[in-house]
Amino acid sequence: MASYETEHARDEPRTDRPRRPDYSSLYNLISEIQPSEDRNREHAVPVPGDVSAAYRHLADAFRSMQQDNDNDSVNSDLLQTMISNLLTTAEHPPTEIKGVDEEYIADLERVPIKKMKSDADCPICGNEFREDPYPLLVRLPCHESHVFDLECIRPWLLLNGTCPLDRVDLAKKERERKKKRLEEIKKNQQVDDEEEEWDGMYA
Repeated sequence: MASYETEHARDEPRTDRPRRPDYSSLYNLISEIQPSEDRNREHAVPVPGDVSAAYRHLADAFRSMQQDNDNDSVNSDLLQTMISNLLTTAEHPPTEIKGVDEEYIADLERVPIKKMKSDADCPICGNEFREDPYPLLVRLPCHESHVFDLECIRPWLLLNGTCPLDRVDLAKKERERKKKRLEEIKKNQQVDDEEEEWDGMYA
């Protein structure tokens, strides 16, 4: 599946809607603090200063978005709550980032713009979906109405793993699902090994 940047590529930037912040440096920070098999020290605890910086960086990005879109009090209230949450977490950074991974985000349900009401907007940035010539909308699995612009929800999910509207812990559910799947794989492999061993006795 193509990345957001590829799917949202434009020849010319639009000037009739507020621009979203550039998250590239935030994604670099996140790649340093999230657990990964590619890292030299896979199970190392991330440096608290780096974790704190990632939360502050996203809070600053959301602040600039809030200043650009200060016309909708509902969206502004949600954004203020998200900013406060990020800054609180930055003050006491966790030892483990409890966000979802990119694979989870890539698997989120894509929502065709035709299925959205004409005045529907992103709960985070407040921009109407139909104003975007290349909308890329995703639905979170917690509720059918929780549709976001992928560019807005992706950084939040990577750091927090929760739905900003109802606080459902999507990352926890995903970790439990992966753990259960891994246990099933191990169990099936153990059964296969036992059958192989049994067959080998009579070969």
